[in-house]
Amino acid sequence: MLLQKRLKLLIIILLSLLVINTFNACEKDDDTVKPEKKETSDKPKEDKKEQDDEEDGITLYSVDGYNITKKTDYKVSGKLLELQKDSKKHTEIWNLVSKIIPKGYMTFFNEYLIITGEESGVAGFVVQTREDLTKWKIGVAIDMAYQGGFNTDGELSYTIIHEFGHTLTLNNVQVDSKRNSDNCSNYFTGEGCAKEGSYINVLFQKFWKDIHDQFLDTGDDESKKQAFYEKYKDRFVTQYASTNPGEDIAEVFTHFVIKDKPTGNTIANQKVKILYEYPELIELRNHIRESLRIGTKSKSAPVIKVWKRGSTIGKKGQKRS
Repeated sequence: MLLQKRLKLLIIILLSLLVINTFNACEKDDDTVKPEKKETSDKPKEDKKEQDDEEDGITLYSVDGYNITKKTDYKVSGKLLELQKDSKKHTEIWNLVSKIIPKGYMTFFNEYLIITGEESGVAGFVVQTREDLTKWKIGVAIDMAYQGGFNTDGELSYTIIHEFGHTLTLNNVQVDSKRNSDNCSNYFTGEGCAKEGSYINVLFQKFWKDIHDQFLDTGDDESKKQAFYEKYKDRFVTQYASTNPGEDIAEVFTHFVIKDKPTGNTIANQKVKILYEYPELIELRNHIRESLRIGTKSKSAPVIKVWKRGSTIGKKGQKRS
């Protein structure tokens, strides 16, 4: 009898332990955190870009070819609210963008952002909206576009050509976004590894490679950057071009478009001349010049003067300005 009682007690204890373990197992199953879905590599990092837009954004449009559709009006007030409501100005700026950028290249753009440049001093920018560099956003500062009147001294035209130069030289045809700096023997743009025959890699290998270590040594020190420019100023079409190779080629492209072919032989002139070796860039140059009537005696032709930002050095940032 004593043995039977002990066996019954043991069975009760074992059953109790089994029930407790089963309960705990169920509890763990309920608390398991499901893995978050990861975005594919060709999608933009929406949260980061939305935060960037909200900092200086006024109105965001989606782009489909030459057509734009309003997506978002950001929260603004006072003078900026007036600029937000002035959709005619938004369209006037976009019409100039459309006049400058040929249809075949408009496929790279899927967003157009009206911004304010009053505080930042940024007249325009581009930034990739897809990590594979197939789609880009172009931003234009509406307050700066109308300083002294619309496109005074061709300042806005210059800005748009410069920003287009970034997309032209940093898109997926030119740069491999899947290769990081550790796996890149060419120039690493930040967006990815420049392809062997890309415009920016050719410029870097010919005109930057021998001074790149000195450039890197300047870091974020503005006095060192200024000294770097002064030492090599004959290599740059503007001071802004000395910011980095990306800004350099955007400035070189702009001068290639708006100015006559240089006759001198400085390194700055050589950079511009090298673009004449690409038939597709000559065709692009001709399109923009004809659209803006540059080089003609037409009264409507803009007299594009030296870019106001050309005498400054750019700052580091995610966006290409």
